[in-house]
Amino acid sequence: MNPSTRLRREIADRVAQALLASGEAREVWLEGALACGFAHAASDIDLRGIVEGTLPAWESRIVDGVRVDLQATAPQRAEELRYLLRSFDVHRDDLGSFRRVRASMHDLMCLRTALSYGSGRWGPVLDPEERQGYRRWAVADQAEVAASLAEDLTGLVADGLAEPVGVVCRKLATCLTALECAAAGHPVLSDKWLPLLASAPSRPPIDPAHAETWEWFRPVQRRVTRALLDCWPVNDPLRTPPNLGAPDAGWLPQRYADGWFLRRGDVHVPVTGGQLLGWLSTVSTDGA
Repeated sequence: MNPSTRLRREIADRVAQALLASGEAREVWLEGALACGFAHAASDIDLRGIVEGTLPAWESRIVDGVRVDLQATAPQRAEELRYLLRSFDVHRDDLGSFRRVRASMHDLMCLRTALSYGSGRWGPVLDPEERQGYRRWAVADQAEVAASLAEDLTGLVADGLAEPVGVVCRKLATCLTALECAAAGHPVLSDKWLPLLASAPSRPPIDPAHAETWEWFRPVQRRVTRALLDCWPVNDPLRTPPNLGAPDAGWLPQRYADGWFLRRGDVHVPVTGGQLLGWLSTVSTDGA
């Protein structure tokens, strides 16, 4: 814990004690990067008070030169968010629940990181099953982001728009780091903290600039697939995948409650677990 983190945790302790002692909140949660042990010299402190009845209009305050951002939340809202983590009910023909959860991913990240203050210490708000629920949704969410970026790449590469391709490749590299962090069970914090969460060494940049085929995309496919398999293991025998033409040309996997799909843009091809492993084998032939 660096000095900036230590100072902010001490301030969070004092503010939490005061809120609880005054009866302004029935619980006080520390959230975000600081709850995970990360802070820098200009970091704010994010505290949430769980408050019965009318929510107070708290304002940020400066304590020992550090800004403390206070939010008040009703226990009912906290319970609504926890409910989302208790199932993964998204289906390919009914994405309503997926859209609802994706719209709340920031709030769910805050809840995933939340530590509740009591008896002089901070303890996790979520139980292990709820933390696993967040992991499933975060992995699926980042896989969806990767698929959207891959769709942009297929169009940009086709039209030879090199500078926009470079922008999207950089975004995709960050997305893949976030995906792997989620698959490892970490909360998906803001981009600047991802290198501290990632366990894998830095990887070469995604660069289609001098490639004549889509083989440059295969490491992306493998990383997305392995992250999804970490969350939803497959023990099926390897099977021949469906004929996708060029299997590396922008295709990525996705996992919903009703099974596996290979996806390119708006085209979703259902596959079994064995077929997914077969497709992974076909895009793993360059030895990387």
